Amino acid sequence: MRTMKTTALRSALALGTLLLTVIGCEEKKTTTAPEGSAQGQVAKLSVASYDPTRELYQELNPAFERWYKQTTGKDVDVETDHGPSGKQARDIAAGKETDVAALSVDFDVDTIAKAGLLPATWRERLPNGSVPYTSAVIFLVRKDNPKQVKGWEDLARPEVVSLCPDPKTGGGARWIYLSTWAHAARKAKAEGRTDAEAEAAAREFTAKVYDDAILDPAMRGSSTRFIVQRTGDVLFGWENEILQIAADPATADQFEVVVPSDSITIEVPLAVVDKVAERRGVKEIAEAYVKFHFSDEGQELIAKRFNRPYSEAIATKHADRLKPLTLFRFKDHFTDWPTVMSVHFGQGAELDKMRKK
Repeated sequence: MRTMKTTALRSALALGTLLLTVIGCEEKKTTTAPEGSAQGQVAKLSVASYDPTRELYQELNPAFERWYKQTTGKDVDVETDHGPSGKQARDIAAGKETDVAALSVDFDVDTIAKAGLLPATWRERLPNGSVPYTSAVIFLVRKDNPKQVKGWEDLARPEVVSLCPDPKTGGGARWIYLSTWAHAARKAKAEGRTDAEAEAAAREFTAKVYDDAILDPAMRGSSTRFIVQRTGDVLFGWENEILQIAADPATADQFEVVVPSDSITIEVPLAVVDKVAERRGVKEIAEAYVKFHFSDEGQELIAKRFNRPYSEAIATKHADRLKPLTLFRFKDHFTDWPTVMSVHFGQGAELDKMRKK
């Protein structure tokens, strides 16, 4: 299996008007200061998120700051840093000062809860199980699709070089892996195979896909490699990341989007890290910030960045931005995240077995 272990992989690609600009390492902070605020008089809110949300928070953070100023008369400065979801969770649990965790899988928020920094019932504190939006897995190919990639099965063709993030590194990459596995299992079941046969088919297919895939520590690294370094034939990953690339005027004529036959529904949670926010005196601001994600303004910004918003009304309004796709849920094919982590991503588990072949 071909993997990348150089420091170049820590670079990130800024989309929108800066699509072709490498914007620095994954730990770099995106800071937005309220206009006209005096130094030392502005409350600071620290947010940790995963890689493909850079552009979302470049818009959502200033919007929240304006709303908070208009609502309370007080200034706030929101700082967001980005990195693999699993690493963010581990760092917060180990003492990283973060007021809000906006991560790519609820298992990572549970890691923070197990460290005693927020209650185990955190899902109950916001609508939709604290999931303000979802995403899916789709493909990006080069103009005219020279390898004729049409769907999942093409990723297993030996002549097709595919790119995706490493499931060992972060939660976002694990969603992509599980979508690959579940697609093969669903296909086998539709053909009338037994549960055991479907599992074997899923194992065989996923191994073929990941055996030759080029893996990066995070989704943004895979995007950078595919676009800037022009490596590979197909990038498969999160819908919001891929559609932002395809929609950017600077590169829109270089790529095509391929929508596969089905995809897992990627559920993206966020939560206040209570103990940290309380200690830093920003608990009320942190609670307002996470609720802002579910407001009409927050949902509009979320949809603008090609995410699937929680609000049905706003999702309907932006339906033309997302192509029809057959979606299934995590719980339709897997038991729970602790079991998945053990079976697929633990030491010597399914992914490690694939890598040894």
